[in-house]
Amino acid sequence: MTPTTAQVGQAGRHDSDQGKFLSALVQPLRLVLLADSGEWATLLRDRLHALGHPVALITAPSWEAACSLFDESVPGLLLSTPQHLPAPGRCRLPMVLLLEQEPLEAPVGVTDWLVRDGLSADVLRRCLRYVREQGNLRNTVQRLAEQDPLTGIANRQGFHLLLRARLSEFAGSGLAMLHLDLDNFRHANDALGYQAGDHLILQVVARLKGELAVCDQLARLGSDEFALLLDIRRDPQRALRVAGQITEALAEPYWVDGESLLIGCSLGVAEASAGLSADLLMWHAHIAMQQAKRTQGCNFSVYDERHSRGARSRADLEGELRQALRRDELELHYQPRLCLQSGAVVGLEALVRWRHATRGLLAPDEFIPLAEESGLIVPLGYWVIARALRDMQWLRGRGLPALHMAVNLSFRQFQDSQLLPTLTRLIDERGVDAQWLEFELTETAVMRRSDQVQQTMDGLGQLGVRFSLDDFGTGFSSFVHLHNLPITLLKVDKSFVAGMGAQASSDRLVQAMIDLGHNLHLQVVAEGVETPEQLALLRQFGCDQVQGYLISKPLPLSELARFLVFGRHQALLAGLSS
Repeated sequence: MTPTTAQVGQAGRHDSDQGKFLSALVQPLRLVLLADSGEWATLLRDRLHALGHPVALITAPSWEAACSLFDESVPGLLLSTPQHLPAPGRCRLPMVLLLEQEPLEAPVGVTDWLVRDGLSADVLRRCLRYVREQGNLRNTVQRLAEQDPLTGIANRQGFHLLLRARLSEFAGSGLAMLHLDLDNFRHANDALGYQAGDHLILQVVARLKGELAVCDQLARLGSDEFALLLDIRRDPQRALRVAGQITEALAEPYWVDGESLLIGCSLGVAEASAGLSADLLMWHAHIAMQQAKRTQGCNFSVYDERHSRGARSRADLEGELRQALRRDELELHYQPRLCLQSGAVVGLEALVRWRHATRGLLAPDEFIPLAEESGLIVPLGYWVIARALRDMQWLRGRGLPALHMAVNLSFRQFQDSQLLPTLTRLIDERGVDAQWLEFELTETAVMRRSDQVQQTMDGLGQLGVRFSLDDFGTGFSSFVHLHNLPITLLKVDKSFVAGMGAQASSDRLVQAMIDLGHNLHLQVVAEGVETPEQLALLRQFGCDQVQGYLISKPLPLSELARFLVFGRHQALLAGLSS
Protein backbone atom coordinates (compact mmCIF):
# COMPACT_ATOMS: atom_id res chain seq x y z
CA MET A 1 0.00 0.00 0.00
CA THR A 2 1.42 3.39 -1.02
CA PRO A 3 0.80 6.79 0.56
CA THR A 4 -2.15 8.82 -0.82
CA THR A 5 -2.61 12.59 -0.66
CA ALA A 6 -5.81 14.60 -0.16
CA GLN A 7 -5.78 18.37 -0.67
CA VAL A 8 -8.08 20.49 1.50
CA GLY A 9 -9.43 23.41 -0.57
CA GLN A 10 -9.15 27.14 0.01
CA ALA A 11 -12.10 28.52 1.95
CA GLY A 12 -13.52 32.02 1.69
CA ARG A 13 -12.59 35.04 3.72
CA HIS A 14 -12.93 34.58 7.52
CA ASP A 15 -13.30 37.19 10.23
CA SER A 16 -11.86 34.87 12.87
CA ASP A 17 -8.12 34.36 13.48
CA GLN A 18 -8.26 30.70 12.46
CA GLY A 19 -6.70 31.38 9.09
CA LYS A 20 -4.06 33.71 10.51
CA PHE A 21 -2.15 30.89 12.19
CA LEU A 22 -1.93 28.69 9.12
CA SER A 23 -1.08 31.65 6.90
CA ALA A 24 2.13 31.95 8.90
CA LEU A 25 3.12 28.39 8.14
CA VAL A 26 5.77 27.81 5.53
CA GLN A 27 4.10 26.09 2.61
CA PRO A 28 3.46 23.40 1.76
CA LEU A 29 2.71 21.83 5.16
CA ARG A 30 2.48 18.05 5.01
CA LEU A 31 0.55 16.03 7.57
CA VAL A 32 1.19 12.29 7.65
CA LEU A 33 -1.57 10.10 9.04
CA LEU A 34 -0.84 6.57 10.27
CA ALA A 35 -4.13 4.86 11.17
CA ASP A 36 -6.01 1.68 10.19
CA SER A 37 -9.43 3.28 10.39
CA GLY A 38 -10.56 5.63 7.63
CA GLU A 39 -12.61 7.52 10.17
CA TRP A 40 -9.54 9.42 11.37
CA ALA A 41 -8.76 10.56 7.80
CA THR A 42 -12.34 11.73 7.26
CA LEU A 43 -12.44 13.57 10.58
CA LEU A 44 -9.08 15.31 10.06
CA ARG A 45 -9.95 16.39 6.50
CA ASP A 46 -13.19 17.87 7.73
CA ARG A 47 -11.48 19.84 10.51
CA LEU A 48 -8.67 21.02 8.23
CA HIS A 49 -11.25 22.20 5.68
CA ALA A 50 -12.89 24.23 8.43
CA LEU A 51 -9.60 25.99 9.11
CA GLY A 52 -9.70 27.36 5.57
CA HIS A 53 -6.15 26.76 4.39
CA PRO A 54 -4.64 24.26 1.93
CA VAL A 55 -2.80 21.46 3.75
CA ALA A 56 -1.49 18.21 2.29
CA LEU A 57 -2.77 15.17 4.22
CA ILE A 58 -0.86 12.00 3.47
CA THR A 59 -2.18 8.62 4.60
CA ALA A 60 0.28 5.78 4.85
CA PRO A 61 0.46 2.31 6.43
CA SER A 62 3.74 3.10 8.25
CA TRP A 63 6.38 5.77 8.70
CA GLU A 64 8.82 3.73 6.62
CA ALA A 65 6.48 4.02 3.67
CA ALA A 66 6.14 7.81 4.01
CA CYS A 67 9.56 8.97 5.20
CA SER A 68 10.99 9.17 1.67
CA LEU A 69 8.58 12.06 0.95
CA PHE A 70 10.36 14.32 3.45
CA ASP A 71 13.67 16.10 3.54
CA GLU A 72 15.08 18.92 5.68
CA SER A 73 13.36 21.60 3.58
CA VAL A 74 9.80 20.21 3.87
CA PRO A 75 7.89 21.00 7.10
CA GLY A 76 5.73 18.19 8.29
CA LEU A 77 3.80 16.67 11.19
CA LEU A 78 3.08 13.01 11.96
CA LEU A 79 -0.37 12.08 13.35
CA SER A 80 -0.48 8.46 14.47
CA THR A 81 -2.56 6.02 16.44
CA PRO A 82 -0.64 4.15 19.17
CA GLN A 83 -0.40 0.97 17.07
CA HIS A 84 1.51 2.75 14.25
CA LEU A 85 3.67 5.13 16.28
CA PRO A 86 7.32 4.86 15.05
CA ALA A 87 9.97 3.56 17.42
CA PRO A 88 11.92 6.24 19.34
CA GLY A 89 14.50 7.96 17.14
CA ARG A 90 13.08 6.70 13.84
CA CYS A 91 11.02 9.78 12.90
CA ARG A 92 12.45 13.31 12.82
CA LEU A 93 9.01 14.98 12.50
CA PRO A 94 7.08 16.21 15.55
CA MET A 95 4.48 13.57 16.47
CA VAL A 96 0.87 13.94 17.66
CA LEU A 97 -0.80 10.85 19.14
CA LEU A 98 -4.41 10.09 18.10
CA LEU A 99 -6.45 8.55 20.93
CA GLU A 100 -9.97 7.27 21.37
CA GLN A 101 -10.26 8.64 24.90
CA GLU A 102 -8.44 11.08 27.20
CA PRO A 103 -5.30 9.46 28.74
CA LEU A 104 -4.80 9.27 32.51
CA GLU A 105 -1.21 10.54 32.12
CA ALA A 106 0.50 12.61 29.42
CA PRO A 107 1.88 10.28 26.72
CA VAL A 108 5.65 10.05 26.53
CA GLY A 109 7.68 10.64 23.37
CA VAL A 110 5.16 12.81 21.51
CA THR A 111 4.70 16.55 21.16
CA ASP A 112 0.92 16.54 21.79
CA TRP A 113 -2.18 14.31 21.56
CA LEU A 114 -5.73 14.56 20.18
CA VAL A 115 -8.87 12.71 21.35
CA ARG A 116 -11.45 11.73 18.72
CA ASP A 117 -14.60 12.93 20.53
CA GLY A 118 -13.09 16.32 21.42
CA LEU A 119 -11.43 17.01 18.04
CA SER A 120 -12.96 20.29 16.84
CA ALA A 121 -11.44 22.68 14.31
CA ASP A 122 -10.41 24.98 17.14
CA VAL A 123 -8.70 22.16 19.07
CA LEU A 124 -6.82 21.12 15.92
CA ARG A 125 -5.82 24.74 15.30
CA ARG A 126 -4.44 25.08 18.83
CA CYS A 127 -2.63 21.76 18.53
CA LEU A 128 -0.97 22.78 15.26
CA ARG A 129 0.01 26.15 16.73
CA TYR A 130 1.51 24.47 19.81
CA VAL A 131 3.48 22.04 17.64
CA ARG A 132 4.77 24.90 15.54
CA GLU A 133 5.81 26.92 18.62
CA GLN A 134 7.61 23.90 20.02
CA GLY A 135 9.35 23.44 16.68
CA ASN A 136 10.39 27.10 16.60
CA LEU A 137 11.73 26.77 20.13
CA ARG A 138 13.76 23.69 19.19
CA ASN A 139 15.08 25.45 16.10
CA THR A 140 16.04 28.51 18.16
CA VAL A 141 17.86 26.41 20.74
CA GLN A 142 19.61 24.49 17.96
CA ARG A 143 20.59 27.72 16.21
CA LEU A 144 21.94 29.22 19.44
CA ALA A 145 23.94 26.04 20.03
CA GLU A 146 25.48 26.25 16.55
CA GLN A 147 25.83 30.02 16.04
CA ASP A 148 28.28 32.56 17.44
CA PRO A 149 26.16 35.21 19.21
CA LEU A 150 28.51 38.13 18.46
CA THR A 151 29.09 37.67 14.74
CA GLY A 152 26.09 35.57 13.69
CA ILE A 153 28.32 33.06 11.89
CA ALA A 154 28.58 29.39 12.81
CA ASN A 155 30.41 28.40 15.98
CA ARG A 156 32.64 25.33 16.41
CA GLN A 157 29.73 22.93 16.82
CA GLY A 158 27.86 24.35 13.85
CA PHE A 159 30.99 24.30 11.69
CA HIS A 160 31.70 20.67 12.55
CA LEU A 161 28.20 19.65 11.45
CA LEU A 162 28.54 21.72 8.27
CA LEU A 163 31.97 20.27 7.51
CA ARG A 164 30.70 16.70 7.82
CA ALA A 165 27.82 17.47 5.47
CA ARG A 166 30.06 19.14 2.89
CA LEU A 167 32.60 16.31 2.96
CA SER A 168 29.78 13.88 2.25
CA GLU A 169 28.38 16.11 -0.50
CA PHE A 170 31.78 16.61 -2.14
CA ALA A 171 32.77 12.94 -1.77
CA GLY A 172 35.94 14.03 0.06
CA SER A 173 37.48 16.19 -2.68
CA GLY A 174 37.32 19.72 -4.05
CA LEU A 175 37.15 21.21 -0.56
CA ALA A 176 39.75 23.20 1.40
CA MET A 177 39.70 24.31 5.01
CA LEU A 178 41.56 27.33 6.37
CA HIS A 179 42.22 27.71 10.11
CA LEU A 180 42.90 31.31 11.14
CA ASP A 181 44.31 32.49 14.47
CA LEU A 182 44.75 36.16 15.42
CA ASP A 183 48.17 36.71 16.99
CA ASN A 184 48.25 38.56 20.32
CA PHE A 185 44.50 39.18 20.28
CA ARG A 186 44.25 38.30 23.97
CA HIS A 187 46.84 40.94 24.81
CA ALA A 188 44.87 43.54 22.86
CA ASN A 189 41.66 42.36 24.53
CA ASP A 190 43.20 42.71 27.99
CA ALA A 191 44.67 46.12 27.23
CA LEU A 192 41.66 47.67 25.44
CA GLY A 193 38.79 45.90 27.17
CA TYR A 194 36.27 43.32 25.98
CA GLN A 195 33.96 45.78 24.22
CA ALA A 196 36.81 47.03 22.05
CA GLY A 197 37.82 43.41 21.50
CA ASP A 198 34.32 42.66 20.18
CA HIS A 199 34.56 45.60 17.76
CA LEU A 200 37.88 44.24 16.54
CA ILE A 201 36.40 40.76 15.96
CA LEU A 202 33.53 42.25 13.94
CA GLN A 203 36.03 44.09 11.73
CA VAL A 204 37.96 40.85 11.19
CA VAL A 205 34.77 39.00 10.20
CA ALA A 206 33.83 41.76 7.76
CA ARG A 207 37.24 41.53 6.08
CA LEU A 208 37.04 37.74 5.88
CA LYS A 209 33.58 37.84 4.30
CA GLY A 210 34.92 40.26 1.72
CA GLU A 211 37.37 37.60 0.48
CA LEU A 212 34.86 34.73 0.25
CA ALA A 213 32.53 33.59 -2.51
CA VAL A 214 28.85 32.79 -2.03
CA CYS A 215 29.61 29.06 -1.92
CA ASP A 216 32.16 29.42 0.92
CA GLN A 217 31.49 29.19 4.65
CA LEU A 218 32.93 31.07 7.63
CA ALA A 219 32.84 30.07 11.31
CA ARG A 220 34.24 31.28 14.61
CA LEU A 221 35.93 28.40 16.44
CA GLY A 222 36.98 30.37 19.52
CA SER A 223 37.59 33.89 20.79
CA ASP A 224 40.34 34.57 18.23
CA GLU A 225 40.12 31.56 15.91
CA PHE A 226 38.16 31.17 12.68
CA ALA A 227 37.55 28.46 10.11
CA LEU A 228 36.88 28.97 6.42
CA LEU A 229 35.55 26.32 4.06
CA LEU A 230 36.29 26.86 0.36
CA ASP A 231 34.86 25.20 -2.73
CA ILE A 232 37.88 24.51 -4.98
CA ARG A 233 36.37 21.96 -7.37
CA ARG A 234 36.71 24.22 -10.40
CA ASP A 235 39.97 25.87 -9.31
CA PRO A 236 42.34 23.75 -7.16
CA GLN A 237 44.72 26.73 -6.73
CA ARG A 238 42.00 28.95 -5.31
CA ALA A 239 42.75 28.06 -1.68
CA LEU A 240 46.27 29.48 -1.93
CA ARG A 241 45.05 32.66 -3.62
CA VAL A 242 42.36 33.23 -1.00
CA ALA A 243 44.87 32.55 1.80
CA GLY A 244 47.18 35.19 0.36
CA GLN A 245 44.33 37.68 -0.02
CA ILE A 246 43.19 37.09 3.57
CA THR A 247 46.64 37.60 5.07
CA GLU A 248 46.99 40.84 3.09
CA ALA A 249 43.55 42.07 4.16
CA LEU A 250 44.14 41.31 7.84
CA ALA A 251 47.58 42.95 7.81
CA GLU A 252 45.97 46.36 7.35
CA PRO A 253 45.48 48.49 10.52
CA TYR A 254 42.24 48.27 12.47
CA TRP A 255 40.51 51.24 14.03
CA VAL A 256 39.20 50.61 17.52
CA ASP A 257 37.94 53.46 19.71
CA GLY A 258 39.81 55.97 17.57
CA GLU A 259 43.09 54.07 17.86
CA SER A 260 45.03 52.40 15.05
CA LEU A 261 45.88 48.78 15.87
CA LEU A 262 47.92 46.13 14.05
CA ILE A 263 47.16 42.47 14.72
CA GLY A 264 49.11 39.64 13.12
CA CYS A 265 47.47 36.45 11.95
CA SER A 266 48.45 32.86 11.27
CA LEU A 267 46.57 30.86 8.66
CA GLY A 268 46.73 27.13 8.02
CA VAL A 269 45.52 25.56 4.75
CA ALA A 270 44.51 21.91 4.38
CA GLU A 271 42.73 20.14 1.52
CA ALA A 272 40.19 17.36 1.88
CA SER A 273 40.84 13.94 0.37
CA ALA A 274 38.88 10.72 0.01
CA GLY A 275 38.43 9.00 3.35
CA LEU A 276 39.52 12.02 5.41
CA SER A 277 37.17 12.68 8.33
CA ALA A 278 36.01 16.11 9.48
CA ASP A 279 38.06 15.84 12.67
CA LEU A 280 41.22 14.94 10.76
CA LEU A 281 40.79 17.76 8.24
CA MET A 282 40.36 20.24 11.11
CA TRP A 283 43.47 18.81 12.76
CA HIS A 284 45.51 19.19 9.55
CA ALA A 285 44.44 22.82 9.17
CA HIS A 286 45.28 23.46 12.84
CA ILE A 287 48.76 21.97 12.45
CA ALA A 288 49.39 24.13 9.38
CA MET A 289 48.25 27.19 11.33
CA GLN A 290 50.70 26.37 14.13
CA GLN A 291 53.45 26.13 11.52
CA ALA A 292 52.53 29.58 10.17
CA LYS A 293 52.65 30.95 13.72
CA ARG A 294 56.42 30.43 13.82
CA THR A 295 56.82 33.47 11.55
CA GLN A 296 55.93 36.97 12.73
CA GLY A 297 53.30 39.00 10.91
CA CYS A 298 50.44 37.75 8.75
CA ASN A 299 51.42 34.45 7.14
CA PHE A 300 49.91 31.21 5.93
CA SER A 301 51.21 27.68 5.69
CA VAL A 302 49.97 24.63 3.77
CA TYR A 303 49.61 21.33 5.62
CA ASP A 304 52.46 18.88 5.13
CA GLU A 305 52.71 15.40 6.62
CA ARG A 306 56.01 16.41 8.22
CA HIS A 307 54.10 19.03 10.24
CA SER A 308 51.86 16.26 11.52
CA ARG A 309 54.83 14.22 12.68
CA GLY A 310 56.18 17.28 14.50
CA ALA A 311 52.82 17.88 16.15
CA ARG A 312 52.67 14.25 17.25
CA SER A 313 56.14 14.69 18.71
CA ARG A 314 54.94 17.73 20.70
CA ALA A 315 51.87 15.81 21.82
CA ASP A 316 54.10 12.94 22.96
CA LEU A 317 56.32 15.39 24.84
CA GLU A 318 53.27 16.90 26.54
CA GLY A 319 52.19 13.45 27.70
CA GLU A 320 55.70 12.77 28.98
CA LEU A 321 55.69 16.07 30.86
CA ARG A 322 52.44 15.09 32.57
CA GLN A 323 54.07 11.83 33.60
CA ALA A 324 57.19 13.67 34.75
CA LEU A 325 55.10 15.72 37.17
CA ARG A 326 53.61 12.54 38.61
CA ARG A 327 56.92 10.62 38.72
CA ASP A 328 58.94 13.46 40.26
CA GLU A 329 61.32 13.64 37.27
CA LEU A 330 61.67 17.41 37.64
CA GLU A 331 64.30 19.10 39.75
CA LEU A 332 65.27 22.61 40.77
CA HIS A 333 68.64 24.24 40.22
CA TYR A 334 69.45 27.50 41.98
CA GLN A 335 71.42 30.46 40.66
CA PRO A 336 72.89 32.68 43.41
CA ARG A 337 72.34 36.42 43.49
CA LEU A 338 75.23 38.53 44.78
CA CYS A 339 75.06 41.84 46.66
CA LEU A 340 77.66 44.19 45.13
CA GLN A 341 78.02 46.20 48.34
CA SER A 342 78.64 43.40 50.83
CA GLY A 343 79.88 40.65 48.52
CA ALA A 344 77.45 38.19 50.13
CA VAL A 345 74.95 35.94 48.42
CA VAL A 346 71.56 37.41 49.36
CA GLY A 347 69.21 35.51 47.12
CA LEU A 348 68.59 32.53 44.85
CA GLU A 349 66.55 32.08 41.70
CA ALA A 350 64.84 28.70 41.39
CA LEU A 351 65.09 27.32 37.85
CA VAL A 352 63.32 24.10 36.93
CA ARG A 353 65.00 21.29 34.99
CA TRP A 354 63.57 18.08 33.55
CA ARG A 355 65.67 14.96 33.81
CA HIS A 356 64.25 13.20 30.76
CA ALA A 357 64.73 9.45 30.53
CA THR A 358 66.20 9.52 27.01
CA ARG A 359 67.05 13.16 26.26
CA GLY A 360 68.93 13.90 29.45
CA LEU A 361 68.66 17.12 31.47
CA LEU A 362 66.35 19.58 29.68
CA ALA A 363 66.57 23.33 30.23
CA PRO A 364 63.37 25.37 30.80
CA ASP A 365 63.18 26.72 27.24
CA GLU A 366 62.77 23.14 25.97
CA PHE A 367 59.52 22.46 27.84
CA ILE A 368 58.18 25.60 29.57
CA PRO A 369 56.60 26.99 26.33
CA LEU A 370 54.84 23.64 25.92
CA ALA A 371 53.65 23.81 29.53
CA GLU A 372 52.32 27.34 28.94
CA GLU A 373 50.47 26.26 25.81
CA SER A 374 48.94 23.12 27.33
CA GLY A 375 48.00 24.60 30.72
CA LEU A 376 50.46 22.37 32.57
CA ILE A 377 52.25 25.52 33.71
CA VAL A 378 49.80 25.84 36.62
CA PRO A 379 50.48 22.45 38.30
CA LEU A 380 54.15 22.79 37.31
CA GLY A 381 54.27 26.20 38.99
CA TYR A 382 52.83 24.80 42.21
CA TRP A 383 55.38 21.99 42.14
CA VAL A 384 58.20 24.55 41.84
CA ILE A 385 56.87 26.62 44.75
CA ALA A 386 56.47 23.54 46.97
CA ARG A 387 59.97 22.24 46.14
CA ALA A 388 61.58 25.67 46.61
CA LEU A 389 59.96 26.03 50.05
CA ARG A 390 61.16 22.54 50.99
CA ASP A 391 64.72 23.38 49.93
CA MET A 392 64.61 26.71 51.80
CA GLN A 393 63.79 24.73 54.93
CA TRP A 394 66.60 22.25 54.18
CA LEU A 395 69.20 25.01 53.83
CA ARG A 396 68.12 26.71 57.05
CA GLY A 397 68.28 23.39 58.82
CA ARG A 398 71.99 23.19 57.97
CA GLY A 399 72.79 26.49 59.58
CA LEU A 400 73.00 28.57 56.41
CA PRO A 401 71.71 32.16 56.54
CA ALA A 402 68.24 32.99 55.27
CA LEU A 403 68.20 33.90 51.58
CA HIS A 404 65.50 35.34 49.37
CA MET A 405 64.09 32.58 47.15
CA ALA A 406 62.90 33.93 43.78
CA VAL A 407 60.37 31.82 41.84
CA ASN A 408 59.10 32.69 38.37
CA LEU A 409 55.32 33.01 38.36
CA SER A 410 53.47 32.72 35.06
CA PHE A 411 50.52 34.97 34.33
CA ARG A 412 48.24 31.93 33.99
CA GLN A 413 49.14 30.85 37.51
CA PHE A 414 48.84 34.43 38.70
CA GLN A 415 45.21 34.31 37.52
CA ASP A 416 44.48 31.00 39.28
CA SER A 417 41.85 31.42 42.01
CA GLN A 418 43.63 28.82 44.15
CA LEU A 419 46.99 30.61 44.21
CA LEU A 420 46.49 32.41 47.53
CA PRO A 421 45.00 29.50 49.54
CA THR A 422 47.50 27.04 48.07
CA LEU A 423 50.47 29.26 48.85
CA THR A 424 49.17 29.87 52.40
CA ARG A 425 48.91 26.12 52.96
CA LEU A 426 52.40 25.40 51.55
CA ILE A 427 54.02 28.11 53.68
CA ASP A 428 52.28 26.78 56.80
CA GLU A 429 53.30 23.20 56.02
CA ARG A 430 56.99 24.10 55.65
CA GLY A 431 57.11 26.60 58.47
CA VAL A 432 58.98 29.08 56.25
CA ASP A 433 58.88 32.82 56.85
CA ALA A 434 57.03 34.21 53.81
CA GLN A 435 59.18 37.36 53.73
CA TRP A 436 61.99 35.30 52.17
CA LEU A 437 59.80 34.16 49.26
CA GLU A 438 59.93 36.31 46.14
CA PHE A 439 57.83 36.00 43.00
CA GLU A 440 59.27 37.14 39.68
CA LEU A 441 56.72 38.58 37.25
CA THR A 442 57.33 39.74 33.70
CA GLU A 443 56.46 43.21 32.46
CA THR A 444 53.80 41.71 30.19
CA ALA A 445 52.12 40.02 33.16
CA VAL A 446 51.90 43.10 35.37
CA MET A 447 50.56 45.22 32.51
CA ARG A 448 47.64 42.87 31.78
CA ARG A 449 44.41 43.53 33.70
CA SER A 450 46.13 45.86 36.10
CA ASP A 451 43.22 45.87 38.59
CA GLN A 452 43.36 42.09 38.93
CA VAL A 453 47.16 42.16 39.16
CA GLN A 454 46.97 44.76 41.94
CA GLN A 455 44.38 42.75 43.88
CA THR A 456 46.33 39.48 43.67
CA MET A 457 49.63 41.13 44.58
CA ASP A 458 48.01 42.82 47.57
CA GLY A 459 46.66 39.49 48.79
CA LEU A 460 50.04 37.78 48.44
CA GLY A 461 51.76 40.78 49.96
CA GLN A 462 49.70 40.36 53.12
CA LEU A 463 51.37 36.99 53.57
CA GLY A 464 54.74 38.74 53.47
CA VAL A 465 55.72 37.69 49.94
CA ARG A 466 57.65 40.26 47.89
CA PHE A 467 57.82 40.79 44.13
CA SER A 468 60.46 41.49 41.50
CA LEU A 469 59.98 42.60 37.91
CA ASP A 470 61.79 40.16 35.64
CA ASP A 471 63.34 40.90 32.22
CA PHE A 472 62.97 44.64 32.74
CA GLY A 473 63.29 46.59 29.49
CA THR A 474 61.82 43.90 27.22
CA GLY A 475 58.14 44.73 27.78
CA PHE A 476 55.91 47.78 27.74
CA SER A 477 55.79 49.05 31.31
CA SER A 478 53.92 52.12 32.40
CA PHE A 479 56.19 53.63 35.04
CA VAL A 480 53.23 55.24 36.81
CA HIS A 481 51.64 51.80 37.01
CA LEU A 482 54.87 50.21 38.22
CA HIS A 483 55.18 52.83 40.94
CA ASN A 484 51.77 51.82 42.29
CA LEU A 485 52.55 48.09 42.44
CA PRO A 486 54.23 46.46 45.47
CA ILE A 487 57.46 45.66 43.59
CA THR A 488 60.79 45.54 45.47
CA LEU A 489 63.29 44.80 42.71
CA LEU A 490 63.85 45.41 39.02
CA LYS A 491 65.82 42.78 37.13
CA VAL A 492 67.64 44.20 34.08
CA ASP A 493 67.39 41.67 31.27
CA LYS A 494 70.59 39.87 30.26
CA SER A 495 70.21 41.04 26.65
CA PHE A 496 71.13 44.56 27.80
CA VAL A 497 73.96 43.41 30.07
CA ALA A 498 75.52 41.36 27.25
CA GLY A 499 76.48 44.49 25.30
CA MET A 500 78.18 46.25 28.18
CA GLY A 501 81.86 47.00 27.73
CA ALA A 502 81.59 46.55 23.97
CA GLN A 503 79.03 49.23 23.10
CA ALA A 504 78.86 52.63 24.77
CA SER A 505 75.13 52.81 24.02
CA SER A 506 74.58 49.61 26.03
CA ASP A 507 76.49 51.08 28.95
CA ARG A 508 74.38 54.24 28.91
CA LEU A 509 71.16 52.27 28.57
CA VAL A 510 71.93 50.00 31.54
CA GLN A 511 73.01 52.97 33.66
CA ALA A 512 69.75 54.75 32.81
CA MET A 513 67.76 51.65 33.84
CA ILE A 514 69.60 51.47 37.13
CA ASP A 515 68.98 55.16 37.78
CA LEU A 516 65.31 54.73 36.90
CA GLY A 517 64.93 51.84 39.33
CA HIS A 518 66.56 53.84 42.11
CA ASN A 519 64.31 56.83 41.36
CA LEU A 520 61.36 54.49 41.85
CA HIS A 521 62.93 53.44 45.20
CA LEU A 522 63.58 49.92 43.93
CA GLN A 523 66.64 47.71 44.15
CA VAL A 524 68.17 46.76 40.80
CA VAL A 525 69.48 43.30 39.87
CA ALA A 526 71.49 42.74 36.67
CA GLU A 527 71.03 39.31 35.02
CA GLY A 528 73.43 37.45 32.76
CA VAL A 529 76.73 38.83 34.15
CA GLU A 530 79.50 36.80 32.50
CA THR A 531 82.65 38.94 32.47
CA PRO A 532 84.67 40.88 35.08
CA GLU A 533 84.29 43.97 32.86
CA GLN A 534 80.51 43.81 33.09
CA LEU A 535 80.71 43.31 36.84
CA ALA A 536 83.02 46.31 37.26
CA LEU A 537 80.74 48.58 35.22
CA LEU A 538 77.65 47.49 37.10
CA ARG A 539 79.34 48.20 40.38
CA GLN A 540 80.42 51.60 39.05
CA PHE A 541 76.82 52.37 37.96
CA GLY A 542 75.53 51.60 41.46
CA CYS A 543 73.75 48.35 40.63
CA ASP A 544 72.62 46.63 43.83
CA GLN A 545 72.81 42.93 42.94
CA VAL A 546 74.02 40.68 40.10
CA GLN A 547 73.57 37.12 38.94
CA GLY A 548 75.08 35.20 36.08
CA TYR A 549 77.65 32.58 35.15
CA LEU A 550 80.51 34.78 36.38
CA ILE A 551 79.18 34.28 39.90
CA SER A 552 77.77 30.79 39.42
CA LYS A 553 75.78 28.69 37.01
CA PRO A 554 72.45 27.29 38.33
CA LEU A 555 73.33 24.54 40.82
CA PRO A 556 71.55 21.48 42.23
CA LEU A 557 70.75 21.75 45.93
CA SER A 558 73.75 19.77 47.19
CA GLU A 559 76.21 21.75 45.06
CA LEU A 560 74.52 24.99 46.09
CA ALA A 561 75.12 24.20 49.74
CA ARG A 562 78.86 23.68 49.07
CA PHE A 563 79.00 26.90 47.05
CA LEU A 564 77.40 28.90 49.84
CA VAL A 565 79.99 27.60 52.31
CA PHE A 566 83.12 27.52 50.13
CA GLY A 567 82.20 29.79 47.20
CA ARG A 568 84.60 32.20 45.51
CA HIS A 569 82.15 35.09 45.17
CA GLN A 570 83.92 37.20 47.79
CA ALA A 571 87.15 36.91 45.77
CA LEU A 572 85.41 38.42 42.74
CA LEU A 573 84.68 41.67 44.52
CA ALA A 574 88.03 41.67 46.30
CA GLY A 575 89.71 41.52 42.90
CA LEU A 576 87.74 44.53 41.72
CA SER A 577 88.75 46.55 44.79
CA SER A 578 92.48 45.89 44.42
